[in-house]
Amino acid sequence: MYLARKELGGHTYFFIRESVFRDGVWQSRDLFALGEDPARYIVYSGGNSFYIDEHVLKAIEERGVKTDQWELEKIFWRFVKPEIRRTIDNFSAHYQLKRRPRLPAREQLKLQEKFHLFDRRRLTFLKFGGVNIDPLLERPLPFLNVLKDKSRDEIEQLIMDKEMRLKPRETLAYIYASFGLARHFTHRLTKFVPEAQLLEEIDLFFLEELCKIAADESYRMGLSEETVLQDYLSRYVIMHFDRLEKDRAYFERQKARMMRERQAAARKVLSRAAKVFGVSEEELWRMGKEDILRLFRRRAQKLHPDRGGDHEAFIELRKLFEDLMVARGWQRRF
Repeated sequence: MYLARKELGGHTYFFIRESVFRDGVWQSRDLFALGEDPARYIVYSGGNSFYIDEHVLKAIEERGVKTDQWELEKIFWRFVKPEIRRTIDNFSAHYQLKRRPRLPAREQLKLQEKFHLFDRRRLTFLKFGGVNIDPLLERPLPFLNVLKDKSRDEIEQLIMDKEMRLKPRETLAYIYASFGLARHFTHRLTKFVPEAQLLEEIDLFFLEELCKIAADESYRMGLSEETVLQDYLSRYVIMHFDRLEKDRAYFERQKARMMRERQAAARKVLSRAAKVFGVSEEELWRMGKEDILRLFRRRAQKLHPDRGGDHEAFIELRKLFEDLMVARGWQRRF
């Protein structure tokens, strides 16, 4: 059994579900609807003790599923009062859960290859971070075994819980790694640096990969494209476009600010150059590169030190000419 949540009409509803193997695929089914507030089924009996309302246990058993208070407490744990959770956690901190024996490397690799690549990428990023994670997937990774014998819904609920720990600055890297977007930039040295790519290109390739996953039967596990898009994959569209909106707005503001500063600097250069060359700003702006070069050469001949001109004035003229070339877009400043 596991806890599932679903967004409906702006509200979050919780369910107790289980994964069952049926018709050759793992599927999920509802066992009990908890509503918007699962905490109402937690009964506090004094001190730090609590138990789950017997009504829940009986309703689940009526669906043909045997359960007990211990299993239900694990499902409801996040809704237990924080002070009780802290007390119980501190009391049980010295206990170690018994680990399952690890599989030999070859068996582990054979098992994890059965899990969908999208699931493996997501869990690997959420555990280790980093964008270039595909080489890690060629190694035995026992933590991926949590994907075994689970329906698409249970897998998504598991990963959704882990995604809640993502920091906003990790969102772009998570999307980039999980959807394998680096393969669209293999010709670039910066292929594993999502920040170095154009957001418009990332948007395009992200949507392309998302549609491929939605159409992949091995990912859908018996569900329709519409269901996986609406219930699971839509959160990545929100994550990518909405969570990154602040970053996009920031970069747009930065870009606009730089353009304003560049235009202001260009106007200053144009004003200075017009006075030095003895023409109007409008005329100077309409001139081509060769025309401006002729103006510079004519003025440079008078100021050149070899012809009795002032050395400092010649250097300033040279600098003004370079600034004008940059302002007109004919030369890059390095």
